[in-house]
Amino acid sequence: MAIAAPARVRSGTSLAVAGAMFDLLLALAIGLLRNANGSVGERHVEGALPTIAIALAIAAPGIVALVGVVRRRPALFLAAAIASLPLAIVSIAAVPVWISTALFAIAFFRAPGAAAQFGPLDGVIAIGFAVPVFVGLLVMITHTHQYTYQYASGGESGDAFTRANAALSIVLTIAAVVIVSLLATLPRRRSPIAR
Repeated sequence: MAIAAPARVRSGTSLAVAGAMFDLLLALAIGLLRNANGSVGERHVEGALPTIAIALAIAAPGIVALVGVVRRRPALFLAAAIASLPLAIVSIAAVPVWISTALFAIAFFRAPGAAAQFGPLDGVIAIGFAVPVFVGLLVMITHTHQYTYQYASGGESGDAFTRANAALSIVLTIAAVVIVSLLATLPRRRSPIAR
């Protein structure tokens, strides 16, 4: 009975996986934190969609980095780094996302041949992924409405995210992840040295 040698882990892959796991755990923590710390009126007016939209936007770079690991497409590590960089606008609690940003960027630059094989499609993927995720989140965060909520012992008022903008953010984020994942299946540009 022959024992197969363990597959060699490509350079940068473990950093990308570490960044993805950190990113996904941070998204879960922020979602739980927002749900636990929201006021009764805010939760009643907003519903769950804004919390889901924020958590999904923070998790999206980690998901794309994992797709990059599975597809052996280091350009997705760079896409994840670019997309996660501006996500700290959500809250001070989201600033740790910069740890995964750094891990994704280092993973890209440590991946063998990643910079040499980086082609136009990879550039489209790297920038094209970040834009819809950021725009959806920005629209949701900057277009709030005033609410007033009354209950038996008093009331409260403040700014709330709209469900429509949260739904838009969710749709844009999911579309970005799906499209980038599909683009990652297209053939890569081969470097002239490898030909």
